[in-house]
Amino acid sequence: MTSEQRLAFGPGITLDVTADWVHLAASRPLWTLSSALVGGGFGWRRHFCNFHVDKGYAGGAPAADLADWLAARRLPAGESLAMMTAVRLEHLHVEAGQGVLAAVTAGAGNAVDIAAPLAGDPRPVGTINTLLLIDGHLTDGGLVNACLSASEAKVRALHSLGVLDPHSGTPASGTSTDCLAVAATQVGEVTPYAGSGTRLGRELGRAVYRATRASLLASREWRRRQAMEEGTHG
Repeated sequence: MTSEQRLAFGPGITLDVTADWVHLAASRPLWTLSSALVGGGFGWRRHFCNFHVDKGYAGGAPAADLADWLAARRLPAGESLAMMTAVRLEHLHVEAGQGVLAAVTAGAGNAVDIAAPLAGDPRPVGTINTLLLIDGHLTDGGLVNACLSASEAKVRALHSLGVLDPHSGTPASGTSTDCLAVAATQVGEVTPYAGSGTRLGRELGRAVYRATRASLLASREWRRRQAMEEGTHG
C-alpha cells in the first residue's frame, strides 16, 4: 500500500491507495465516459475513486453508499466518479504508455463468458474495474471507440491467463460486475478514433492488457496463498 504519490501524466495525477479506497485526482477536470454508478455517462470528472467492499456486501442501494463515501471524504459530487470492488486494493496495477495511463483492480472469482447462456446472476462483487486516462482530445465517439479498445484488451488479458466461466467452462470475457471509465484531457488535435488501427488504440490496449493481467495474477497468487494457509490450519 502507498500513501499519496504523483504520477507522470498530462496535467498531473495524484494517486492515493489505502485498504479502503483508491483515489486518483487530476489537477483539472477530464472529459469522461463511464459505466460507474456514481459519475456515470459523460461528464467532467476530477476525482476517480474505487472503494473496497467485503465479498459479503449486499447493499440495497450501492449508488447511495458510494455517494455517502464520497461525501464523507468531502469530494464534490459533480466532479467525482465512484466504483466499488471486493478485490483487495493492494492488487491495483498502474500501467503507463505514450499518452495513456491505465489503473486496474481485477479479480476473476465471478468470471463470465458473455456469449454463454445465462446461468443465474447472483452478482457477487468480484469485478474488474478499469480507469483509463488519455492525454488527448477525443470526440464523444472517440471515447466510445476507446472503451471498445479497452474492453478488447481486458478480454485478451483474461484469455492469456486461461480464465474460464465456471458455469459454461468456456473462456471468460469479464466478470458480471465490471466497470470502466475513460477520461481524456481534451488537449491537442481532435481525433474521432481510438481503435486498433491507431497508435492511440494500440497504446491504450497494451496498457490495459498489462495492468489487467498483472492485477489478475496478483489476485490469483493471493488466493493461492490463502488456500495454502487454510489447508495448513485445517
